[in-house]
Amino acid sequence: MSKKKTSKNITKRADEDLLNTLHQLIAKDLIARIQSGDASVQEVSAAIKFLKDNDVVADIEYNQPLKMLEQTVDIKELPFDTEEE
Repeated sequence: MSKKKTSKNITKRADEDLLNTLHQLIAKDLIARIQSGDASVQEVSAAIKFLKDNDVVADIEYNQPLKMLEQTVDIKELPFDTEEE
């Protein structure tokens, strides 16, 4: 005999407010870990992935630290494949 699915077996999805709260908590925790200097390599990687997954980008025209980095680093020395972008 097969068992019929009942309403008890249906998984409820988290509502939007709950997901937004979780998103904020993760972001705040990653920021706190990085700012404290206690972030592991994995946590920094998680923060980078979090930004990428949320389509967060930095525009060098409006970002002073990126401008300073551009002035101090020779772009030709970076290990990036320029044909990818």
